[in-house]
This record gives sequence, C-alpha cells and structure tokens, in this order.
Amino acid sequence: MIYRNTYRNLHRGPGSYYWPLLRLKSVRILTRIIIISNLFALSRGQTGEDPNNSPIHVLSTIEKYSPTLTDNVSFNPAWVKDLKLVLPCKDIPVPKRGARLPNAPRDYRSGTHRGIDFFANWGTPIRAVADGKVVRADRGFEEVPAQFREELLHVSAEIGHTPSDIFNSVLLGRAVFVDHGLDLIKGFRVITIYAHLSSINDSIKPGTMLKRGELMGFSGNTGTKDSALGTKAGAHLHWEMILQKNNQEIFLGKGMGYEKLYNLLTELFLNEQTPINKKGG
Repeated sequence: MIYRNTYRNLHRGPGSYYWPLLRLKSVRILTRIIIISNLFALSRGQTGEDPNNSPIHVLSTIEKYSPTLTDNVSFNPAWVKDLKLVLPCKDIPVPKRGARLPNAPRDYRSGTHRGIDFFANWGTPIRAVADGKVVRADRGFEEVPAQFREELLHVSAEIGHTPSDIFNSVLLGRAVFVDHGLDLIKGFRVITIYAHLSSINDSIKPGTMLKRGELMGFSGNTGTKDSALGTKAGAHLHWEMILQKNNQEIFLGKGMGYEKLYNLLTELFLNEQTPINKKGG
C-alpha cells in the first residue's frame, strides 16, 4: 500500500531524523573540547583541585543536560486514552492514507506533517472539536502570489526545515487557533488548529468562547499552491492538535507508526449528530 511505504520512509525526512543526530554530534564534539581543555590546563601546572573543574565532573554535567539538546519527545497514547473529540467535519472520518496523517514527510517544504487532512468539499462547515477559546482568527488573510510562495518553499529546502513564520503566516492559509486550556488533557495546555479555511464567521475572533461542535467557518484551500494559482482545487481541512509542556510542543500522534496511529485517531473522534450552532455569519 502507498501509505505503508510512506511510513517506512518517514525518518528519511529532514525534519524528523537528521536534526537529533546533528545535536548529538554537537554534544560529543563539545565533550571532547572540554576534556582537551582540562588536560591542557593540567599540563600547564594547574592543579585541577576544584572538583567542579575536573573532567569527571564536566562529563557528568554534560550527561545530565544533554537530553535537553537531543530530546525528540514522542506522543504517548496514554495521554488521550479517555479523550473523545467531535469530528471537525461532520460525516468525514479520519482518512486512511498515511500521507494525510501526522508524521508524513512534506518534502516540498522540507518538513513533517503535524496534523490530519480531512478532504472536504469547498464550503464544508468546520466545527470545534471541544470547548475552547479562540486565540487567532485570520478573517483578513490575503493569499500570497504563486511565485513568492515558491520562493519561500525554496528557502525552506535550502535550510532543511519549514521556518515557523512561513508555515504559520503563509502555508496554513486562513486559520483559526483554539485554546482548550489545561483540563482537556491533564498536564498539558492544548491547542487545535483549523487551516486552509475559505471563510471564518464574523463572530469568531480572539477571546470568543466556543462550545464543542460549534461552527467557526468553512473549508477551502487557502495557503496552498492551488489557491495561489487562483483555483478552488484541493479543498480540505488541515487540522492539528498540539500539546504544550516544559518548553515542548508535541503534536498528536508524533512518532507513532501507521497502524497504531490510525487506530488511535479512529477511536479518538466521534461523529456526533449534535446540531451545529450557527451563530454569526
């Protein structure tokens, strides 16, 4: 299957494999430099009696703090074992194709897919997956020219990852960010992102409280190549859930293999028939 092959090759993407190795290599180089420096100091007649300057102390300190430099925290399914969310697009289930799920490589921008692509027709109602508060609503989003977009993607390829300003301000298109606070998943602040929208309700603005299943906007393709070229092709909802804690941002399903990830996501979402609150316009 195509999606299985995609996941076998996941770790070839520049964003998910090579950076930790480069960090680890940097730590090893730093270790060698410090050891050589200490040996040189001893050869110059310095006693090295200060225990904090000894090579052993230096090595133990590096071992203590090096995980923060090489850390690549994966998602733990236990964090959401009791969580149930509303499907953001009613009657549109989690896709089976691996390329539309978290962890899939995005070679065109030298990045990794952090969310789920729900392929919904243009203008499909988009709803909040849980109670929360709007922290960003891009009603005034303007599509960038196609050539400028290509130049930004070229920059991403040159530096080996997708810069946050390019991803958030250009590639997400018209988007809504919702803060679900600290109670949705214990121990984490949780936000969800709804991207590539064609329109956002006038009532949706920073500070707006949303109820589970409440309508916030409609699907589109803003932020994509098709939109930059002036067409409505490829309309879909790009949806993300980000868990924040201890200077870490972990996207839903990060580091999980396809089978376990797909099963997790299908269990996580409910296709509730609760009427959508259509306040605003």
